[in-house]
Amino acid sequence: MTNSSNNGGRISCTDSLNSYKNEFYHMNHKYRGKAIIFSHDSFDIDIPPRAGTRKDCNNLDECLTTLGFDVNIFHNLKYTNIMKQIKQTAEVNHSEHDCLLVMVLSHGHSGLLYARDTHYRAENLWNPFIDAKCPTLAGKPKLFMFQACQGEEYDNGITLQRKIETDGWYEPHKIPSHPDFLLVLSTVPGYFAWRNSDHGSWFIQALYEELTYTAEDPIDILTLLTFVCQKVALNFESNTSEDASNYKKQVPCFSSMLTRRLVLTRKPNGKSSKRDSFFDSFNKYFSSFQFK
Repeated sequence: MTNSSNNGGRISCTDSLNSYKNEFYHMNHKYRGKAIIFSHDSFDIDIPPRAGTRKDCNNLDECLTTLGFDVNIFHNLKYTNIMKQIKQTAEVNHSEHDCLLVMVLSHGHSGLLYARDTHYRAENLWNPFIDAKCPTLAGKPKLFMFQACQGEEYDNGITLQRKIETDGWYEPHKIPSHPDFLLVLSTVPGYFAWRNSDHGSWFIQALYEELTYTAEDPIDILTLLTFVCQKVALNFESNTSEDASNYKKQVPCFSSMLTRRLVLTRKPNGKSSKRDSFFDSFNKYFSSFQFK
């Protein structure tokens, strides 16, 4: 199959496609990039507190720092302050960054997330990072992960009488219509997301383990998330004192608009350029002295 060019020449469709085929994202910029975490465990509105979210934050801070991210954690912000941080992050020059990661740990319902004072739509977080608004992240992976309920339904699970394989599909409530985005939900839309007050949420526990493993044995992010889904689906089950919520299951889900394979590895020099530039200047200043 061929296409005609403006000057009457002809190019092979296969050659044209192959010329754009780059299997992996370029992850060798000077810095890994920013990881912004909005964590909520108390609210000014009539919804319950979220015990266990501090454990999730500690785990995420540990594994993301190991992978070279410049991690910024914000606790219990109001919506206007969340969007202020998003706006400031979108205005940063990301030219020397590999990627961006934004995570929300909060309550949620049917595509909504909760700030300290109100609810908001999840797409408000990623819209400022489309290519037209944040050109220094154009062509780079932008990851958005949400540990939040997506409804009030409990997943009862099913008991398999024999080993079977099933075909299935998932249509998310809302996804970005832009390339290089990855949207990850801790549970399927409409369903409850489980959290332990001592060990943190099921999703973040599994994600922490897989991100820790990938620092030593790198795999692409979609394979990693498949293992996260597997761990949550097979290794966890609720244990409560109420029949209505006991022995329940959960499975995360994700929608990928990534155009290349994304592999996260250790990145020794992964902090923000501002922080590193300070220490670089500090070291250069003292190295100018000669001690005898």
